[in-house]
Amino acid sequence: MLNGKRIIWFNHWFTQAYNFIELLKQDPRNYVIASAKKIPFAFGACADERYEEPTGISGEDYVSWCLDFCKKHSVDVFFVKRFREETEKHLDRFKSEGIHVISDGNAEQNRMLGSKFLSCNFMKEHDLCLVPHMELITDAGDFERAYRKIKEHYGPEHHVCIKADRDEGGITYRRLYDDDAPKTFSGDIYFQSFAEDLKSREKFSSMVVMPYLDEPEISIDCMRTQDGLIAVPRRKIDTRITELRFDTELIETAKKISETVKIEYPYNIQLRPLNGRNVFMEINTRMAGGCYKAGLIGCNFPQLAVSYALGDIIDTEKIISGFKNVMVGEVAAAVIV
Repeated sequence: MLNGKRIIWFNHWFTQAYNFIELLKQDPRNYVIASAKKIPFAFGACADERYEEPTGISGEDYVSWCLDFCKKHSVDVFFVKRFREETEKHLDRFKSEGIHVISDGNAEQNRMLGSKFLSCNFMKEHDLCLVPHMELITDAGDFERAYRKIKEHYGPEHHVCIKADRDEGGITYRRLYDDDAPKTFSGDIYFQSFAEDLKSREKFSSMVVMPYLDEPEISIDCMRTQDGLIAVPRRKIDTRITELRFDTELIETAKKISETVKIEYPYNIQLRPLNGRNVFMEINTRMAGGCYKAGLIGCNFPQLAVSYALGDIIDTEKIISGFKNVMVGEVAAAVIV
């Protein structure tokens, strides 16, 4: 706290942090600072202050730098993104200085949820949500067997995809094809070529092989409160249009998961339709980039995180009473950085 203001810091984040900061600045008590590896940066344009972060630094050293930064700038609430996992190992260091890190402290659960394979198995074992059939591969010899197994399970006409077991933003995702399910878009990779590539590598991180799910993703932004779960389902209609739709089945799925998977701050559940039923994909234990859209119907997830951290009263019933089905459009905008 400084001069009566709550000091909130975003370290190096996705560009969508711009929208989070705008939502936080609706509360005059908030003073937001931002930092990134290089200045200028877009999401810093709406911050009250912005700083440059060190590069070429280890996770351990970066956490120490963050702690010093927080103390120097009287930070009350830290929205961590860069080196998030490393920071989660040292939450007690921040807590001892009165700094609230927006990150769940359940390390064992976070490790499980960070794995696509383990989290899907958890959902299945606890009967929380339907899951797609998934094969984990750790060496090149597993790949062709796993590929054929998915084909046998879902039918030869069904495409197969592969991604790293621990991935963010789908950057390792690849869709595969063979003669039974031919290439249909430029990003497809012939499965035999992928197999040869794996064989040429000395080692690679664990990967999951699973059916390709071609229907739009369903993303449920969530926050557990003392008075119940706040859940906002959204479904991408096309590149620029998202539907916020409070389907009973989606809300019940989110509630069922939240009763077993207890995450302290805002988080995100991802599902996709498969053969007419929604199946679990993953949980992000942080705010998803698109959660700012809920602000249009009175649900300010960044402010909810701050309110929870600092002990404000959260009027869950009032927030939920404002929910309605809406179509949300995204527009490009220019800012001076």
